[in-house]
Amino acid sequence: MVVATGVALSLAACSGGSGPAATGASGSGNASGTVNWWGWTPDAPVAQKYIAAFNKVYPNITVKFTNYQNADYAPSMSTAFQTGSGPDVFDVSAGGNVGGKQLWGQYAMDMAPVAQQIMGTTWKDQFATGYVDDLTDSGKVVALPLGGVAADFFWINKDLFDKVGVSTSIKTYSDLKAACDKFRAANLQCFTMGTNSTDTFSTELLRSIMSSIDPTYYMKALHGQVSWEDPVFTQAIDMLRQMQTDGIISQDATSIKQYPDANNNFMGEKAAIVQMGTWYAQYAAKASMLASMQGAGVSNPVPFTMLPMVSPDFAGKGNIPGYVGEADYGLAINAKTTNVEAAKTFVTWLTTTKEGQQDVGNAIDLVPALKGVQADWTNLGLVSPDIQIPIFQKMFTDAANAKETRNLYISAETGNAQVIAVQEALADKSKSASTIAKEAQAGSVPLK
Repeated sequence: MVVATGVALSLAACSGGSGPAATGASGSGNASGTVNWWGWTPDAPVAQKYIAAFNKVYPNITVKFTNYQNADYAPSMSTAFQTGSGPDVFDVSAGGNVGGKQLWGQYAMDMAPVAQQIMGTTWKDQFATGYVDDLTDSGKVVALPLGGVAADFFWINKDLFDKVGVSTSIKTYSDLKAACDKFRAANLQCFTMGTNSTDTFSTELLRSIMSSIDPTYYMKALHGQVSWEDPVFTQAIDMLRQMQTDGIISQDATSIKQYPDANNNFMGEKAAIVQMGTWYAQYAAKASMLASMQGAGVSNPVPFTMLPMVSPDFAGKGNIPGYVGEADYGLAINAKTTNVEAAKTFVTWLTTTKEGQQDVGNAIDLVPALKGVQADWTNLGLVSPDIQIPIFQKMFTDAANAKETRNLYISAETGNAQVIAVQEALADKSKSASTIAKEAQAGSVPLK
């Protein structure tokens, strides 16, 4: 789960409510000093944009950001807190072994009273659905959400769809198969995915299929209320195999990784569809797309129009899998910091104000945490703004209102068991779906 979260960039779209959050008031206007911020995310250039925007409002506070590689964050934090030299502000995620709240929540200040003072009694409702709960540990709000991430949908290359004469309205399995038949006839991959890795990207397709069969099943199974040996799981395994047989899933899926390989197939215009989440919207901007296409090996790239596509009704039961999402990470304040007011001012400006969250949105690095705020799409250099903007606006609104979490309740053992199940389903046709399901159940650990 850590790999999947760390590799992918996230996106942003959020909103403020009424009251102080909407006005931009936060922290102490007289605060000053230096705030040391540690995190494994965002990338340093994005963090510097946040800090520069903050300093236009609060020039007397210096924020120093230290960006750690995923593998280095946990040991660095552990050593720092043990020696009393921890940062003033630090990243916390809902789960995982990098910045999980279960690891660092004990060192954090309770942010609930801080947020209530600034945003009023309805402060929780002003954040995207579930984001505050995602960052609450043992009754304490250990961090205020900066933004989130949502997934369980697809991205398409509209230019390839138009070129081959394929409709972008794909609502059923039959629609998807017909589209893929046309792409293969044009010597193009249809749907690219990579399963040759320990990351969990490939399991998101399995989840989409299960949700199409029974929308309630996946979350129940995660919590141990039903078994992974249930027919829903075996039917989903069978459908994965059918997708490979029907030429929807490319034959190279078992030999490549989602990153960089499947990503490069899509950005290199070798494939028309890829399953990614909100973080992928960043490539809709011309500059980002050109850089990504060059990274995928395209020598003279021409930006193409990419659009999100909701999951089709795989099972034909009328169930369209919805977005799944959660807070990607939040900002915590060290309970022992000696510069409390400056730290509060920085964290609350970035997380609770329209101004701060607008900067988060414009970085296209997260789905911002405040409801209603969206990136300034008209000024982000999209390839086809007239087509993309209304679709992106809806995507980010839906993402902020996702009713199911993405990774929060998936234990490392369960995630790994499902990775293996997908790999075996596509690479070992001699093993029955029921055997794969039995092994998945044996390898899973439910989170209560």
